[in-house]
Amino acid sequence: KIQKLSKEAMASGLSGKIRRVTESDDFDLGGYDQSKCAELVKAAFSEPFPLKQMLRISFTVGGGKLVRQKYSDDLPKIFMNALTAGGYTEDSSATIELGSGGKFKYHHDTNKNLKFVHVFPLLGGADTSPADDAVEEAEEEGPKSPEDVLFHADPEEFSRLVAGYLATYAQKKKLLELLRGRIAKLEEIETKMSKLERLSAAEDALFNDLGAEELKEKSKHVTTELQGMVEAGQLTAAEKADFLEQTEGKLELLQKELSKAEAEGKAKKQQAIQQQKETLLATRAAVKNAEPCKLPPVKNGAQIRE
Repeated sequence: KIQKLSKEAMASGLSGKIRRVTESDDFDLGGYDQSKCAELVKAAFSEPFPLKQMLRISFTVGGGKLVRQKYSDDLPKIFMNALTAGGYTEDSSATIELGSGGKFKYHHDTNKNLKFVHVFPLLGGADTSPADDAVEEAEEEGPKSPEDVLFHADPEEFSRLVAGYLATYAQKKKLLELLRGRIAKLEEIETKMSKLERLSAAEDALFNDLGAEELKEKSKHVTTELQGMVEAGQLTAAEKADFLEQTEGKLELLQKELSKAEAEGKAKKQQAIQQQKETLLATRAAVKNAEPCKLPPVKNGAQIRE
């Protein structure tokens, strides 16, 4: 009886948290079996969510050697069967859009080495009242930083935000630095996990927030944008000077690597480094000869001048 009561309490507590979500969130199903999965799906997903916008509710259902003991091998299948019994449909193309309501999909994140089932709930329940909205607003944490907004945006929204709000080379370069910094932190955390070292609460939250692969794709996008600006001569005088200074540093490093490869008789490596050097020299020449562009106009500049 005590064990049964404990199971019911666990399902009830988690289902309550799921029913209260207002944005995409993640939950862990470590220790769940068939009966608890069935109870959770019934309690959390039998009624439509009182929301107007689609969100994704992700459940961790397995993983690699570091976390495998928390989950049974059959948990992904058990949980998906419970969702199917609850009226949900598996769809590998489901995404965060209204048309995906009532669907779910399985995903193995090879970067995190974790297995997820992403659920896109049915919507259409009664809208929250103004009083409820006021309470929710009061409970919300402070506004997200621009960095958080960009990190969590889906690929299409990310491209739109970068194009619409980051007009200069310096702004995009700063974003790239932030992305690379977050990726480096995630890789450090993965190294700690591989050594079976305990993570701090902050590290655990960071690891469960965003995957490095998603951020790497955004990093590639920003890198392409930066390269395009360089090729199009869209650098201000200050950006041009900074770029040329960094290029000189890169050329010095390449020359050292080239000299080392020559001393070691590594012909293929010499050829690869020489190609990089020639590309960098051509880029340096193009930037040096290009006229610096003007800064984009300040928003509401006319009113400010008045």
